[in-house]
Amino acid sequence: MLKNIVSVLLSLSFVSFSALAQDAKYRVAVSDLIVSEAIPAKQQEIVRKSSLISDVENAIRNGRKFELLTRRAAHLQAIRKEQEFAQSDLAAGDAAHKGEFSNAQSLVQIEVLDFNFGRSASKVPNISNKYKVQDGARIELSVQIIDTSKGTVVASFPIKASNSGGSFIANGVGSPSRAVLDKTLEGVAGQLANQLSDTVFPITVLRVQGKKLFINRGNDSGLKVGEKFIIFEPGEELVDPQTGESLGSAETEVGECTVSRINPKFSVVDVTSGDPASFAEGFILRRPVANNKKK
Repeated sequence: MLKNIVSVLLSLSFVSFSALAQDAKYRVAVSDLIVSEAIPAKQQEIVRKSSLISDVENAIRNGRKFELLTRRAAHLQAIRKEQEFAQSDLAAGDAAHKGEFSNAQSLVQIEVLDFNFGRSASKVPNISNKYKVQDGARIELSVQIIDTSKGTVVASFPIKASNSGGSFIANGVGSPSRAVLDKTLEGVAGQLANQLSDTVFPITVLRVQGKKLFINRGNDSGLKVGEKFIIFEPGEELVDPQTGESLGSAETEVGECTVSRINPKFSVVDVTSGDPASFAEGFILRRPVANNKKK
């Protein structure tokens, strides 16, 4: 018999799921990049000029769950200039008026804690101007989700990624391939978008069909066939009696499942433990948490 494990989830007070159901889309914005001063100056310059923020915005946009608002300083400056032009006697005046921008409900703030992109090289013995080279990139981020109505940090998580190309013989050391960096940045961007989506919109069961569950994630959600999840039955909301703050809900672990098919807008998982007859629409899937206890 599957053992029921009741877990109390941390509050995500900035999200009212009933309100989200009424709104067209939840509005988020990604702030300008913060880069740690502990990173060497040359690497700081590379990551600042990289496509990281664009990759993150694309990953969020491709998930189709959020309305993405720009908060990049350069974009806002360009928009302000266009607004000023719209107010002049040279334009029809149909641009967005000042003070009429939509507010983001949450701000995604990204700090780069560690970054390196380069090429290692070693001279091939007894052969002139021949080097064995290998390109590599690594990045570590600290991500915070900020409730813009209260200015509070409601979620914080680290993200890491690394990638290396195969070694090869080259005529000289040369420069590292951008393809290695691009793949690394796309990797962390996808992880971030998935974390954001899972925070605001948990993976939810849409339909139960025998031992198969249909869930609200498609082929742009980062799911992989064979990926494992734990199934939870949502419980009552827990409220702090002293502050009135919602602390999340009590959830009971009822089973496990594995992703078997990924469609454009939904996916199918196969139940591997638990009683599917007791599952229902609205049950929640969560990724297993690694056990860091020493044996």
